[in-house]
Amino acid sequence: MLIASTLAMIGLVFFQYKWINHSRNLSEEIFNQRASMALCSTLEDYGEGTSCSEASCAVACGKEESLIPTYTDFVGRPEIVENEDFQADLRKTLDFYNIDLNYKISQSPVAPQNNTREATPQCVVNIPPHIDKPEAFVTLAFPEKEKFMMGNLSYMIGASLLILLFTAVVLWLANWWLMKQKKLLRTNAEIYNNMAHEFRTPLTNIKLATSLLSKDPSNPGNAKFLDIINKENARLIQQVERVLHIARLDNGDYALKNEPLNVKALLQTVMEEMQMQIEEKKAMVSIQQIPDAFEITGDRQHLTNVFRNLIDNALKYSEQPPVIEISARSEKDGILISFQDNGIGIPVSKSRLIFEKFQRIQDGQLYDQKGFGLGLAYVKRIVELHKGFIQLDCGVSQGSRFNIFLPKFS
Repeated sequence: MLIASTLAMIGLVFFQYKWINHSRNLSEEIFNQRASMALCSTLEDYGEGTSCSEASCAVACGKEESLIPTYTDFVGRPEIVENEDFQADLRKTLDFYNIDLNYKISQSPVAPQNNTREATPQCVVNIPPHIDKPEAFVTLAFPEKEKFMMGNLSYMIGASLLILLFTAVVLWLANWWLMKQKKLLRTNAEIYNNMAHEFRTPLTNIKLATSLLSKDPSNPGNAKFLDIINKENARLIQQVERVLHIARLDNGDYALKNEPLNVKALLQTVMEEMQMQIEEKKAMVSIQQIPDAFEITGDRQHLTNVFRNLIDNALKYSEQPPVIEISARSEKDGILISFQDNGIGIPVSKSRLIFEKFQRIQDGQLYDQKGFGLGLAYVKRIVELHKGFIQLDCGVSQGSRFNIFLPKFS
């Protein structure tokens, strides 16, 4: 981001410079045109019929570097520029063309010589020979032209500097804020990891102690309480695992171990691992005619957690014995797996909210269920890392249906 911002600023400065330089050249061209028109217009009144519109009358404006002509004596042609009326009319004409600058005018029989070291902006008009009068060159110079031109561009330069300064400040603030967010993200990930590991150690010890107590036949009355401890311990471990998974994903610390996976076999494995929960809820979970040939590419552990989360949600959020139907169909380049339940459903207005971290619908039975709101956020991240997508189908009349698209194995 910092490199991109620096390159953007360099590019902006370059184009601003080119734009100002182009504007200055355009303004100078307009100034030269006005100066030459003013000089030609005045010369036509004093040049004994000479017209600057004739092909033989050459007009040149720009930095013709020499202000003093090569010759100052004329043979047979008086100097027009010494005529006071000519100078007064020239002043009026220059004012008419909005050129309110001091000028110097001279006349010579030959064109002024160039001196590239000392540039003086000026206009030169070539008066062709006329009857018995030789060729002449009239030079109009503006010593203060550069200052005048820069004054006209001062507003543009000031505005450009303000724009560049504003852009630089905005980019600096954006980079500063981004770096701050990255630092905060790293801190949050460290907090997640530390918190999860701190929870995990005592939970593991509790699980081990419970397992040892359950093997003691001398206290059969403790079985009920040990069963409760086991269940709550397993629930806490599951929540800790979710926090760890989310922390790793947020920190970019993930590496999918992709391999070919059979969809039906993977779902059956998940159902077998969750058999106790299914029986406890008196639920009916069925796989609807999924072909054995359906294979996807993915990480076995993460996709197992994805399917487990979806089935677990369907078991929890139901007011009656849950009925969960899992089906799959072939799509272009992938497999679409659907999880349909008969639960309490999800409002359409909350369909996007449920996939955000720490977001839970505060309504009825949904509010009574324990959890941090991490399950579906984790599911969405994992599915997207597999180049797939998950969506909530709001078109069902009862319950909820989640559709997951995963790429086919190729």
